Amino acid sequence: MNGTRTLKLVSLALATALLGGGAWLAQGGLKQLARERQQFAQLQQELDNARRLLPEVQQREQLVRSIQNVSQQVGRMGFDPSQWGERRLRRAQGPASRAEAAHFLGELGRGGAGHIFVADVFDIATVTPDAGLFHAPQPGDQGLTLGVTGTLHFQTVSFSVLPRVTP
Repeated sequence: MNGTRTLKLVSLALATALLGGGAWLAQGGLKQLARERQQFAQLQQELDNARRLLPEVQQREQLVRSIQNVSQQVGRMGFDPSQWGERRLRRAQGPASRAEAAHFLGELGRGGAGHIFVADVFDIATVTPDAGLFHAPQPGDQGLTLGVTGTLHFQTVSFSVLPRVTP
């Protein structure tokens, strides 16, 4: 009887040890599961952020391709950026007579192929509400307001032959 009782106690102790080991392994597995769920949530958030930024990245890639295309076209046309200079021009928004405005705008266009003006801001308007920009001034016309800001690009070397243009 003592032998059976000892055998039962040993098997109970062994079962308890196995149960304790199983519980310890289960607890470790639950902790690992919690860490992996947290990591999954973090990766999911990063994926959502990446998906949200994807259109902007695609737009920037398209812009880079467009810039490269323009650069290639400029190269085919024979323009060398090292042979061009630039100056910022600014005429503050203010009153101008039609003759002054015509003279100013004419000077911007007089440079020919060796001068290119790129406007950042161009604002011209009549002061008199019922006057028009493209009609002869009426009696009582108060003139215009004119404001221009931009960059004047000009050739720094002289070419006897115009740059080649290849479509």
